[in-house]
Amino acid sequence: MPSPLTRQLRGARQEAADALDEFLATLALAGIVLPSVGVNWRMGEATGYFLIDLGAARPDVVGKLTDVMRKGIESGG
Repeated sequence: MPSPLTRQLRGARQEAADALDEFLATLALAGIVLPSVGVNWRMGEATGYFLIDLGAARPDVVGKLTDVMRKGIESGG
């Protein structure tokens, strides 16, 4: 039987993976690719919090992401 910590980490791992998948799928709809995005699995094992590292991106990609976010905010999203 898994320990409470193991169960908590399993849930947190799944939450991080799902959030990343959803984020990447949404970016893909806008034609945006962040080449070095990923989950910091090691940090999560140590702290219980799995952080999504957005990594580095070219200025033109950041500009596209900014435009998409601005349009969403302006539309009330």
